[in-house]
Amino acid sequence: MLTKKHLVFSNPKFWEDENDKELLEIYRKKKNANTLLALCFLRDDETIHHWKAFADGINGCCIEFNKAKLTKLFSDHKKSGVRFGSVVYQKIKSFEDGAIDDSEDMIPFKKRWPYRFEKEFRAIWCGDEDYFAIPNLDLSMITRITISQVTPKHRFSTIRDYLRDSIGIPAEKINPSTIYRNEKWIREFRRKFGNNP
Repeated sequence: MLTKKHLVFSNPKFWEDENDKELLEIYRKKKNANTLLALCFLRDDETIHHWKAFADGINGCCIEFNKAKLTKLFSDHKKSGVRFGSVVYQKIKSFEDGAIDDSEDMIPFKKRWPYRFEKEFRAIWCGDEDYFAIPNLDLSMITRITISQVTPKHRFSTIRDYLRDSIGIPAEKINPSTIYRNEKWIREFRRKFGNNP
């Protein structure tokens, strides 16, 4: 994405969540499309779940976008078949209560209640090709790149230097995650409770 400046949609058939895969497959068939591809974003701060589910290991990263610019980008590609919106999370009991929206256009934006903390924003594309990407991505819409908390410091430095020097991402936008160890958090407790190093 960063080197080619293409926002590439992926095939959900490789996702772990069978519920999600099946709903998207139902929608693809309803639209008589050969392919359905998707991009998923999270609308909230990082959590351990996000790292474990989407970017586990030393190669993981989180790329944050300016939401208004990203939404405009997707709007500009509606004629290409891009649809987007926030995911709605519902309980299975909703079927009994008649609360499931029966509009087929909402199928790609439904997920089961246990996933609600993801606060997902999703874009989909249906068509006949096996590949879809939005070209000429304006990298200035990236607000921050967070590198996995388990990436060794020397590797983080190499990644940051590459992104800064070769891609043009300002160094201040590239940081390691502090989800496992946040020095400010620890320092404040040490200060407050008199356990200074």
